[in-house]
Amino acid sequence: MGLVVKGGKCMLKRLLVVAGLALCCLSCATTTTTSTTIQGVPGQPPFAAELEPYEEAVDLSCAYFNFLWGRSSEIDGRYDEAIYAYKQALVCDRQAGHVMRALAGLLVKTGQREQAVELVNRLIALTPKDAEARTLLANLYSIMDRFGEAAAIYQSILTDDPKNFNSRLLLGGLYARMHDYEKARQVLEKLVELNPDSYAGFYYLAKLYQEMRLFDKAAHAFEKALIINWSPTLAYEAAELFEQDNRYPEAIAIYQRLLAEDGSDVRAKSLLANVYLRQGLVDKALQEMESLRDIAVDPVKVELAICRILIDAGKHPEAIKRLEAILKKDPQSDVARALLILAYYQQRDLVATKKLLRQVRTVSPAYEESVIMLARIMQEEKDLAGAEKVIQQAMADKQARRLNFYVALAILYAGQDKHDKAQEVFTRAFADFPDNVEVYYEYALFLFKLNDPTGAMRQMEEVLKREPKHARALNYVGYTWAEEGRNIEEAKAYIEQAVALLPKDGYVRDSLGWVYYRLGNFSAAVRELELAVMLSPDDPTIYEHLGDAYLKNNDSSRARKAYLKSLEFYEDDKKEAVRRKLEALSSKDGSTGGTK
Repeated sequence: MGLVVKGGKCMLKRLLVVAGLALCCLSCATTTTTSTTIQGVPGQPPFAAELEPYEEAVDLSCAYFNFLWGRSSEIDGRYDEAIYAYKQALVCDRQAGHVMRALAGLLVKTGQREQAVELVNRLIALTPKDAEARTLLANLYSIMDRFGEAAAIYQSILTDDPKNFNSRLLLGGLYARMHDYEKARQVLEKLVELNPDSYAGFYYLAKLYQEMRLFDKAAHAFEKALIINWSPTLAYEAAELFEQDNRYPEAIAIYQRLLAEDGSDVRAKSLLANVYLRQGLVDKALQEMESLRDIAVDPVKVELAICRILIDAGKHPEAIKRLEAILKKDPQSDVARALLILAYYQQRDLVATKKLLRQVRTVSPAYEESVIMLARIMQEEKDLAGAEKVIQQAMADKQARRLNFYVALAILYAGQDKHDKAQEVFTRAFADFPDNVEVYYEYALFLFKLNDPTGAMRQMEEVLKREPKHARALNYVGYTWAEEGRNIEEAKAYIEQAVALLPKDGYVRDSLGWVYYRLGNFSAAVRELELAVMLSPDDPTIYEHLGDAYLKNNDSSRARKAYLKSLEFYEDDKKEAVRRKLEALSSKDGSTGGTK
């Protein structure tokens, strides 16, 4: 019983302490008997904000009790109760900075940002040089998109304390968010100058340089960050940059180090193989893929990738042997069958190709492409009736028919100058796909191919009427206006919408670069067209546009290189215009044009 009595006394003592704190808190808050409902808590005194300020309202025990109550409530997710408790703590101690910070954070969490700003300003009024409080206010302004006010606060902190690391890092990030990359660059370059061992500084500077397409500087910053703190995550980011800038030896070195540390790193092996492929080192790539297959969770998937490499390298017999082995084990492998079709087609074994194409099931993702490919092969063989029959049969299956079958048949008729029959196909498409806006889009492209730009534009406008955020229609209309030199600002707005919807599409990015060119903003044109070339590296028109932009940007050396790349990819009938541009360029600087 002695133990029980002792425990009871301890419990009683704790209860008396808690009760004393509670009574103390209530006494310091108010003596009113009026019952007031606040934040869902009935019968409690008003908040501190509703009282007149008075210095003697300081009771540390009361403040501490309410602060603990608020923290406990916040942790449990009872936010209204937590806000009430924090405010009661401020009744007891109106200058409790830690309470103000906690309350401000909770107000932000619950979407009450303006009240949080008011509270932090009150905190700063108590301690004007408090860098932590000023940083909190700047962060608040930043998340409220009040960038100018946030930047001004960070700058004032740095005026008082030029070596304040956090404020300088946050200011650099803020400028980057505002797309003021030059200011961001100045701030972050100063940060690493003051803090040469700062991993965060070099990392964010590397990402900024990468965004600015200053690849040499970005590479140097990544290398610095890796020296300070090597990690696989950072290593992959650095390797991605090196690949982006065609610095393959550096990328290979990183992947090899990753594999030296972890020989089972599937991602590193796969990316290393890809780098070898981009350099044309097929045997090295295959060697990495073979070793990858031995450790992969899905070895068949890796084997299929190996077959794809073999096909691209022209090693068709070996690819066919491997693919037939896969199909023998899994006759329903659509991917293996598709690759086998490709291998036979590239080997020009059209009999085997057509046989395999007819085996593709209607439920297969490759079905649509297989039908169109079969029709195309027949067209190449001059079997136009056979091609028409294949497409018509596919269209007859209501469950499996695709819009592209109609497009393919219309193009087939148009190639035979059967324009009336082609129009009939689209009439049928509108009937069979009544709510599909893509019918209007495909019809517009069809009219464009028939040299009817007016009709094509009319159909594209119908697409946008039905679907205002149709990225490719926005791009088509915007680019057409830019080419015609009309509605330039509206064209820019259209294409910007398209870029937002398809940021990784090189052709859309080319349109944005071209509209900048038409507006006379040649530096912006170069920036967008360089990105377009990266996204679509085999398109001659983009290279020609880039050459034009370089030329207007007084960079004749790069203009020449871009024109030469354009010549590599253009068909013969399109090369003459580029040759003339090269000749004009050569006559200006006295160098040879290097035309082909």
